[in-house]
Amino acid sequence: MVLACEAPERAAAICSWCGEIAVLELAEAWSDHAFQFKTCCPAAHEDVCAGMAEDPAWARDLLRHLGAEVLLGHGLRRVADTGCGQLLLDWKLEVRPVSFARAADFVRRHHTHNAAPTAWRYGAAIVNGSTLLGVVMIGNPVARGLMGRGTLEVNRLCIRRDVPRTLAWNACSQLYGWAAREAEVRGFERIVTYTRADEEGGSLRAAGWNRDAQVRGRSWSSPTRPRTDRAPLIDKHRWSRALKPRHPVPQPAVLPAIMPLTLDAAA
Repeated sequence: MVLACEAPERAAAICSWCGEIAVLELAEAWSDHAFQFKTCCPAAHEDVCAGMAEDPAWARDLLRHLGAEVLLGHGLRRVADTGCGQLLLDWKLEVRPVSFARAADFVRRHHTHNAAPTAWRYGAAIVNGSTLLGVVMIGNPVARGLMGRGTLEVNRLCIRRDVPRTLAWNACSQLYGWAAREAEVRGFERIVTYTRADEEGGSLRAAGWNRDAQVRGRSWSSPTRPRTDRAPLIDKHRWSRALKPRHPVPQPAVLPAIMPLTLDAAA
């Protein structure tokens, strides 16, 4: 998709490079975040591009002035530098609803070492403009000791790796933060997740999570219940975030102990 936009009317100025009337317009913008200027001469084009690379804040304000946000319908977060001499339109990230089927398919295609969960309680996607960056899937805790205690678990969080990393900046933190807030709204008191021991967890810390345990890697299979391990058997860190629900999830009633009926008791 190719779009075009001209700059708002302004007093004519003379280009210091070519001596003609200065021209600076947002000529084209594509859905892959690339864009192109129209200038009066090649030297002016190089000058503008160099200024944008040196001053991202000025670059963002310039593109807003040229109508990029109105043209494409997204809020501009910044102008991102890929490090290879290319500048991209980096839109404000948005968390959006996603179906279980689409989220599971995304995990199957993009997660590096884990399969998609077979069920969930809820989840969401995160987008940069029209680009789907990742998904988060939240369900019941896998560990038996955490079940039924007002706790949820982020079972999968997956960010695709086939887009420039600069466009996915802060995406993990936003998804972890959203998952915790949504769990709180639903009445849960705690949310947990696990990362590999060789991962730092900076996104979790930025979202207000704390590392509270180290879990030794082991197989889920046992002689009494043989199972196929679907994930690498490595040590992991458990992270959690305490929540303050307005309406706690009701706990199941504890049934009173009943003495077994015997023939002697019946007599």
